[in-house]
Amino acid sequence: MSDCIKVGIGHATSARLAAEQAHAATPKANLVLCFINAALDVAACYADVRDVFGDKVPIVGGSSVGELSSRLTAPQDNTVVIMSLQSSYLSVGIGVGEDLTASPRKAAITALEQAQARLHTNPTVMSLMTIALESKKPTEASRIKPFVKIVLPDGTSEREEPFLRALMNETGRSPQIIGGSTASLPEVKNSYQICDGVFQDSAVLTSISTALKMGTAIGQPYLPASRGVVITSGEGRVVKAFNGKPAAEVLKKLLGCDELTPEVFAQNPFGVQSADVFAEYTIKSARCVNPDQSVSFYSAITNGSFLRQMKTDRNTAESLFRKALERAIIDAGRPKKIAGIIVFNCILRHLLKCRLEIDDAAIIRDVCGQDVPFIGFNTFGEQGATLGGSLGHYNQTASILVIGDEVITQ
Repeated sequence: MSDCIKVGIGHATSARLAAEQAHAATPKANLVLCFINAALDVAACYADVRDVFGDKVPIVGGSSVGELSSRLTAPQDNTVVIMSLQSSYLSVGIGVGEDLTASPRKAAITALEQAQARLHTNPTVMSLMTIALESKKPTEASRIKPFVKIVLPDGTSEREEPFLRALMNETGRSPQIIGGSTASLPEVKNSYQICDGVFQDSAVLTSISTALKMGTAIGQPYLPASRGVVITSGEGRVVKAFNGKPAAEVLKKLLGCDELTPEVFAQNPFGVQSADVFAEYTIKSARCVNPDQSVSFYSAITNGSFLRQMKTDRNTAESLFRKALERAIIDAGRPKKIAGIIVFNCILRHLLKCRLEIDDAAIIRDVCGQDVPFIGFNTFGEQGATLGGSLGHYNQTASILVIGDEVITQ
C-alpha cells in the first residue's frame, strides 16, 4: 500500500480481538468504523474497541444483523467488524442527533452541527484541492468531492426520510451522502448507534474532508417485470389503497397468494422509477398487513406512484452488484489502487443472496483486486443517491463507499 492511507480490518467474535487486528495496521487512526452484531452486548463491545484504540480517535458505527469483511471468507453472525483509516489526507468530524423518532429534523441539525464543529481544516487537503481544480480536466475536476458524509440512522425509527430531508436542507445538494440504517433483533425495540459512545433512537453523521479519491454508488438486484399497481391512497410508509381498492386485497391478487406473509413480501419487492433523467428503479419492500387491510412498507412512497413488480435471478443479481461497484469506482475518479470498500447491505438483500447463493466478497475481489480491504454489514435500510443524484432511503439495496489509495491530484 502507498503512503496515502493505511487501512486496518478487524473481524472476530471478540470485539477486543477485532480491534487489535485493525489497530495493528493503523496505530494512529483518524477514524474507526465499528459494526457490532445486535445479539452481542453492544456497550461492552464498544468499550473494548475504545480501550484498544485509545481516547482520541473518533469511533462511529452501530448494531447489525450480519457482518462481512476481507478477513473472512463468508458473511458471519454474532461478530464485530471494524475498518480503521489512517491518513494525513483525511479530516473527520462526527456528530450524533438524539430523539430521532420524535424529532428527525432536530436530530439531523444537531448531528451536522457537532460534526462540522469537530471537522478541523486540513491545510494539506485544501492545497491539494486547489491544485486539482486548477490542473485537472473539467470532467475529472467535477468528480472531486470536498466532503463525503456517512449517515447511520436508527433503522427501527422509521424516520430516515425526514432526517435526510433536513440534512439536505442544511447542507445543500453538493455533499456526497452514503450510509445504512442500524439494525436490531426482532424482539428489541431500538437498534444501537455508536458515536464516541453508545446511543439508541439516534442518527450518527460522519463528515469527511479528504484529498483522497472517494466515490459512492447504490445498486439493487432486480429488473422490472410487466405488472404493477398505482397508489391511490396512502401517507408516508402506509398504503391504504392500490388502484382504488384495499391495498392488501390488490396485492394478494397481484402476487397470487392467499396470505401476505413477511416471506412473500421479502421475495416480491416493488420498484419505483426515479424522477431524474436516468429513471432507474429503486426498491420499496412491503413489511406487513395492518388490521384495516392497509399495507406498511419499509420506506416512504407517495400517492400516485406506480409500483412495478420486480424480478431477478443469480446472474442478474451478480451483474447488478458488479455494476454498482464499478460505478462507485468511476465516481471516485478511477483510482488505480483501492484502499478500502464499505458495503451497507440490506438484510433482505442478504437473504436473497443466500437463496441465490451469491458471494459478494468474491465479486468485490474480482472487480477490485484479491487483496482489497473491505467490510460490510446488514442494515435495515440504505441511504444514497441514484445516478441522477436523487437522494433517498431504499430497500434491498447495497450502498457502497470506495476509498482510493490515491490523492485527487494523481
